[in-house]
Formats: sequence, structure tokens, C-alpha cells
Amino acid sequence: MRGNPPRVRIPPSPDFSDKLKLSKMFVRILLTILLLFLTNRSFAEPKICFNESLLVYNNCILIPNFGQPPHTKERAKAAGYILYYKNNKLQEYIPPDGNLEYPTAMAVHRKNLFICNRNNLLIYDITNLKKQPQKITFRNNNALNDLAISDGNLYITSTDKNRIYKINLNSKNFTPQKWIDIPSPNGIIFHKNTAYIASIPADYKNVKEENVVYIIKDKNNPKAEKFNSTPGLYDGLAISKDGKTLYVSDWKTSSIKAIDTSTKKEKTVYFEKNLSPADIALEKKQLLIPDMMKHRIIIFDLTNLNTKLITN
Repeated sequence: MRGNPPRVRIPPSPDFSDKLKLSKMFVRILLTILLLFLTNRSFAEPKICFNESLLVYNNCILIPNFGQPPHTKERAKAAGYILYYKNNKLQEYIPPDGNLEYPTAMAVHRKNLFICNRNNLLIYDITNLKKQPQKITFRNNNALNDLAISDGNLYITSTDKNRIYKINLNSKNFTPQKWIDIPSPNGIIFHKNTAYIASIPADYKNVKEENVVYIIKDKNNPKAEKFNSTPGLYDGLAISKDGKTLYVSDWKTSSIKAIDTSTKKEKTVYFEKNLSPADIALEKKQLLIPDMMKHRIIIFDLTNLNTKLITN
């Protein structure tokens, strides 16, 4: 007589709530991996992408990038990063770390790297860039634009606020104070005790009579006067070591102008159709021009008129 067949135990299937828990756990793991990738990734091929300015530092060129088109609804927040260019090679300096949204001007003082970033000023420890940066938020400001250091003070232009702020870099707390109000200030540069400020329309389109270059003859007693009379879409400024020539980038004319600081006579030293000349710099008789919308930097030699491109 045959015995009864052995019973096979079938484990109970997980109910819907168990499946949901597993799915949520899986999604959390994927999101964690993705976040780690985005905040710590390195570039296989570093690329310039909407570069608004540059900074010559430590025998290289630091290049801030928005990473995506500015001022669009599709833009993801904090997609910015910093590259550096040395020995004819682009390399990563600060990766997309979740802090940089609209990185524009930069300045270095001691171990601090200051970066304008829309409505806040980020301060990175240049000896440890992976360290979370200090953040100074400027309330009711949305367009911190340029930086300049003079005699231990940091000056910050706020285009939409019509204001220039000042921070004492020798103080314990970096507290911004109002320095002066100027219509839509953009680029700023000092030569000794004198400051020059470029004005650009707040909407970056409709030029008004007030959108000229201003001069402040005594930074300790700031009073702004119009330096030139031709309105424009003025952005960046650079000045010769002797203070005799001021260079101004102008989106309206797609050019870089040179202005004699004594006679105020101006001439165009560089022109290119559809040039988007942002925050320029001058280094050893060479103009460094961020061509923002074309994702490149133009190096123009003022002596031999040769041009070199830093591009992707």
C-alpha cells in the first residue's frame, strides 16, 4: 500500500504592503546613488558651458560655468561648476557640488575663494575645496554680479538692487555693508583709490541713458560720476597697470572698447559679430574675453593682435 505523497510547503506570497515597502526601499537606494553621483562626479571631458567670467590665479585661468542655459524654466538648480585651464588643458576645479547655481565673478583673498552665486556669496576654502562653503545670503537680491578687492575690502555689485556692497576682509565676521547705489552695476575694478563701474540694464536688453561707465574718484568718500556718455550693455572691466587705459566689454556693439582715462577718448580694440563679451580680464598685454553664449574664451594679444581660443 502506497503512503500519502509528502506535502510541499509553499511559502506565502508577500502581500501588497510588503511589495510597496520593497519598492520604496529600492527607489531610495537608487536616489541615493544618483545623488552621490551628481554631487561627487568628475568630468570625463570638462566642457565650458555658459561661462560668465574668469579669474587668473596661480598661473592658471579659473572658469565658472552655469552648466545650463540661464534664466529658463527647464533649468535645474545648482548645476554650476568651476574649471581651470592650464598647459592648454581644461580640468575640473570644483565639480557640480549642489551649491553653484549662477556662478559669476570670483576673487581670492588668503585662503578664501569668493564666488558670486545669484543671491548669495559663497566662500570656499581654497586649501580644501571639498569642504562645504560658507554662504552669505543677500536678501532681496537676485543678481550679485562682480567682485573686486581693494585695500582689504571686498566689493560686490548687485545689478538688480542698484547697489554695491562692501565687506571688510579683516573682520571676524564677513558682514556686507552698503557702499554706494549706482544704476544696475555690473563690472567693477579699482586702480589705486579710483573705482570704475559698468552699468548694464537690469533686464539685460533695454538700454537707458543711465547705462554708462561710472567713476568714483575717492573710494573712501564714494561719489559716482558718469565716466563716458555712450550708453551700452556694459559688462566687464579691465585696466592697464599704469591706469591709463580702461577696457570695457559691450554686448550692444559685440566689442571690447579701450578708453583713455585722461582724455576719455575711446576706440574699439576687438570686434566679432554676435560676440557675447562678459567679465573680461587683462593679463600681460592680453585681453581674456569670456564669449559666454558660445562657450569659449578668447585670448586677444594687444601687441601683435593675434587671437587664441580656449574652447571645447
